[in-house]
Amino acid sequence: MKKMSYLILGSLALLMFSCTKDTGTIELTYFKADAVYGNLEESRATELNAAASEIVNPGKIYIGEDFILIGEEDKGVHVIDNSNPSNPINTNFINIPGNKEFFVEGDKLYAESIYDFVKIDISNLQNATLDARINDVIATPVYNASGEALLNFNYTHVTEQLEIGSEEYNEAQNFNYVYYDYLESVIPQSAVPSSFAGTTGQSGTVNRVAVNDDMAFLISKNNLFVFEDNGSSLELQSSDRIAWGNTLETIFVHEDALFLGTTNSMEIWDVETPTSPRRLDVYTHTTSCDPVYPKGDVAYVTLRTGDERLCPGDINALVTLNIEDFSNVIETSQTQMISPFGMTSNEDILYVGEGQNGLKMFDISNAQQPSLIKFDQGIEAYDIITHPSNPNQVLIAGPNGLGQYMIDDALDFRLESTIQF
Repeated sequence: MKKMSYLILGSLALLMFSCTKDTGTIELTYFKADAVYGNLEESRATELNAAASEIVNPGKIYIGEDFILIGEEDKGVHVIDNSNPSNPINTNFINIPGNKEFFVEGDKLYAESIYDFVKIDISNLQNATLDARINDVIATPVYNASGEALLNFNYTHVTEQLEIGSEEYNEAQNFNYVYYDYLESVIPQSAVPSSFAGTTGQSGTVNRVAVNDDMAFLISKNNLFVFEDNGSSLELQSSDRIAWGNTLETIFVHEDALFLGTTNSMEIWDVETPTSPRRLDVYTHTTSCDPVYPKGDVAYVTLRTGDERLCPGDINALVTLNIEDFSNVIETSQTQMISPFGMTSNEDILYVGEGQNGLKMFDISNAQQPSLIKFDQGIEAYDIITHPSNPNQVLIAGPNGLGQYMIDDALDFRLESTIQF
């Protein structure tokens, strides 16, 4: 594979200039993107099944009854035997080049793979098989002069002195549209270090892929893709740019509607006619990162800011929305938070990760008015989910690993094991 470097500017970089006539230099702090080109068909032909490997850069996490799937950003999925939660074992790996997002429904795994969307049969986790692939559906491949496809970007955060008039300086002034064309189309980086795709019968709140009956949904930065799942094939029903002036962040299926979190809104979309998705209502909020968790007649939305690169702004809150009428969303409460990330619930308890600041638990017996009942500052939580069949077993995605906890009636957590990242 070949690499070419680009300067990443605009919303993905912080520029600091210290330009003087004496030195003729500029100090620039930015994310340097090394473009990786290669053979796209060889990438598509990569053998699905591979030996276990170290978890280096985790992404999405799915919790099964006795197994865990942990995404490795841009590479695929680690398979973990969790039949003994006190001793999880990394058993093998499923290769999905370019993958960041996946969703599991039954024994099928749906995922994006660079420019493509795939469905994989995982009924035998040690011998996964490809059910369907639809090529070039997310974006049109970008090729270099040698005929190699752009497969990815590797990023490095650097501070450099650039000579005024140099090639790098001119690049900084003129931007690079190859990078931006690619970025606008493919699945963007998640604003959460690692998060849950879901468990059996329960979706995570920080997903970009969702499934409902025989339909699969995928969001990119601006587009909503709707696929019909015909068993042995996937058929694109629609691909619509629905985000204008903001970025699509999360998707959640609730009562046959799509709840979309964007940088400045929570939107509800009707997809009863898959070829013509229809927006029912919009709740507008200040620019922030925005996971959405619908539950019954309520939708909980966390608004998080403070990260100027991914989540700019100055508001951190838990918002409660009345969604009895999908066409008339009403805010019923707003609770100040510190740095809210993903969330889940167990009966009348809502769990909200506060990142490095801890984990909060709310009484939602009055669903429209959450009441804080406990704040555990000893657990660093970016996302949280309950085990599919054991509500007393809670899994938490932190900065250094996946923690499995048992929780008692006093909402005290006992660590069973940690899968290190």
